[in-house]
Amino acid sequence: MNALVLYDSRYGNTERVAEAVALALQEALPTRLTAVDELDDCREALREVDLLVVGGPTHRHGVSEPLRTLLGCLEARELDGVRVAVFDTRLRGARIVTGSAAVRLGRTLRRDGAWLVVPPASFIVEGGEGPLLSGELDRAREWTRDVLQAIGVRARRLGTPVAR
Repeated sequence: MNALVLYDSRYGNTERVAEAVALALQEALPTRLTAVDELDDCREALREVDLLVVGGPTHRHGVSEPLRTLLGCLEARELDGVRVAVFDTRLRGARIVTGSAAVRLGRTLRRDGAWLVVPPASFIVEGGEGPLLSGELDRAREWTRDVLQAIGVRARRLGTPVAR
């Protein structure tokens, strides 16, 4: 089993969360960390991925353009059977006010056949450009442990670098 953490980041906050998630996953699974703008072919990147974690900033109450474009390359039901977890970074406040990229990502990926293994997660930033609130990276690591538990995998390795 292997994992891919795919993210878009505008100010670096989502990238920091993605790195924390990837490091926590790496304790249990071979894991790749990839920014959306580093991908040449989304279908090739998703081939033979057992766990896909997708994260992005909440932009205009929804998903950023780079992530929308990336997910637009998928055919209907192309992610059948793939386990997925989604997260976003957003401002503090009620989701109805701030929006949530993670909720929309979850809906989109489920339509493509993916199995959402845990509820979408939001990690909070202070102001439009951040930084992340204190403790959010710890929350990201704990959320990742919930993801691993949901797919029946236990962490077994510590301190292994993440492949990029």
